[in-house]
Amino acid sequence: MFVKSDIRRVSIALERVFFHEVFDALGREGIIHLFPARGENLIANEGLKTEEDKTGEILSGIQYVLDAMSSTAGHSDSSLHDIDIDRDRAYVEKIKGKVIRLQKLQVRLRDALEDVEKRLSFSRVLQDMGIVAGAFHEARMMKMIFGTVERSDWEPPAGAPFEIIRSNCYVLGVALPEDFPQLLQFLEDHGFSDLSKNLVDSSTGELEHYRRSLINRRDILSNYFRRLQDSVSGGLHACYGTYKKYKEVIQALKMSLFSSRAMFITGWIDIRERERLFTLLQRICGDRFIAVVSETHDPEAPVRLRNIRILKPFELIVKTMGMPGTEEIDPTPLAALTFVFMFGLMFGDLGQGIVLALLGLIMHRIAKKKGEEESTLGQSGAILVACGLSAAICGLLYGSVFSNEHLIPAILFHPMVHIMPLFSMTIVMGACIIAAGLCVNIINCLINARYAEALFEKRGLVILVLYSAAVFFAVQYVATGRGVPLWYGGLFFLLPLLLFSFRGVLGPILFGESKPHSTVEYIIETSVEILEIGLSMLANTVSFIRVGAFALSHAGLSIVIYTLAGIVDPAMRSFGAIIVIIAGNIFIIGFEALICGIQSMRLEYYEFFSKFFRGNGVVFSPFILKEQASEV
Repeated sequence: MFVKSDIRRVSIALERVFFHEVFDALGREGIIHLFPARGENLIANEGLKTEEDKTGEILSGIQYVLDAMSSTAGHSDSSLHDIDIDRDRAYVEKIKGKVIRLQKLQVRLRDALEDVEKRLSFSRVLQDMGIVAGAFHEARMMKMIFGTVERSDWEPPAGAPFEIIRSNCYVLGVALPEDFPQLLQFLEDHGFSDLSKNLVDSSTGELEHYRRSLINRRDILSNYFRRLQDSVSGGLHACYGTYKKYKEVIQALKMSLFSSRAMFITGWIDIRERERLFTLLQRICGDRFIAVVSETHDPEAPVRLRNIRILKPFELIVKTMGMPGTEEIDPTPLAALTFVFMFGLMFGDLGQGIVLALLGLIMHRIAKKKGEEESTLGQSGAILVACGLSAAICGLLYGSVFSNEHLIPAILFHPMVHIMPLFSMTIVMGACIIAAGLCVNIINCLINARYAEALFEKRGLVILVLYSAAVFFAVQYVATGRGVPLWYGGLFFLLPLLLFSFRGVLGPILFGESKPHSTVEYIIETSVEILEIGLSMLANTVSFIRVGAFALSHAGLSIVIYTLAGIVDPAMRSFGAIIVIIAGNIFIIGFEALICGIQSMRLEYYEFFSKFFRGNGVVFSPFILKEQASEV
């Protein structure tokens, strides 16, 4: 606990012919956090841009083909060392060309079928009207017109010099040439749409024959398309997975440098993975490589937290604030303890706490079943389990079970009955958390040889002594009524303030720190900082009273629930009263759990982390090839 993985810089030189296999293996193992290499006499491989473009063409081509085939690309376990980008690019372009031609033919056949279906429907309508479609254009003495009229509330005028035959919305108009304009005007007045130009001289039988011919050609084309899909689908899936990985490898290769025959990889590695890396390189390259792992710590190294399994989920709380830098200890154990403890004190209920723990367990199991145990869902579930158990334990201390404070006796006290002891307890708890934050800051400074800051600055040892003494004497006065002896005040208050005030002198003398630029400016700055320290420490300490306040609000909501249930049924045995109690508990579990979680987080970050946390670290992100290609 409190320590992070030992991350060291690693440099690898190997023959260029091995780069496919090496990066494939590194991507599978996930042990190196890559870092851009530097070198004066080396140049980046300009051919990577060409390969990246060709890889993009291959992936987009396969995506187009698989989309056309309504298929998705799966993962591929094939190696990268035997890929031939020009061969595969030509193969994909060939298949894509075939698919494009087939799609064009399918579109033409579909359009032709739609057209013949439409003409066939018109021909059948004319046939029902007693007109042969071929005779429509052959009439000499009469003029005909065919179309649709959507309106149904009309009738041909009696005694009109033309004839109109109707079939549903279709109409056929017949008139002598001199009466045809009158027929056309009448139809247009009723919303007529002319379809005469869509009629053909072919008979219904001929159109049926042509339609069957088109359907037959469509089926032949579909069968050919399915055979093509069966023959190329497997190869395209494998090719897609391979080049999806190769695209990631190219991004990693951009961080490496090349000469005509060699390549150079730089990055960071967990020192525990050193032998694993050497074994991997030995298996691929034999003795034709050089790998050097730094013997010293690098301040620019990325950070990998290393906690026991029970504390692992609480890294989410720390990482939300930022990644601890290489010069900081890992605060995850303290964050876990303080967060869970504060949540439990605010949400103290045995029954509701167990329900929260069960909900967290369900969330964690769901994430585990999906293979995402370290996802936000899985980690949040594990945190909720711990917080629920803490709330259940505090529920025993408060004597509260599902908002009822009369079923079991309180081991400590009931919050609503002992308000001042509750507030006193939470303020003392807050003071301990603030003091722990100052201790962590002092440790961080000592680890990084910032001795003057560890001893004399506003989050250093002198302020820790002053603050701890103030809290101790305040508690003593409240408990016993005795004041602080004068010499205690001089030793624990005046001396720390003097040491803080003279830090600009003591630092340069004892540790070679730089001297203040201006004496007047230094005096003013020190006076303001002393005032700021006093006010901020007081505000930070009093801020923890909210823990007791939310414990009271939780108890208050519980009283409201049973009061409402008593209104429904004083005996609290009716169905209505039970429903009120159940609904009220559900409301408290959802609403109060959210509020208590937010307030615990707020106290964690603003009152505890602010005393020591810098959060300027970079997350250790090893190069990993995705085992499963994305869906196309």
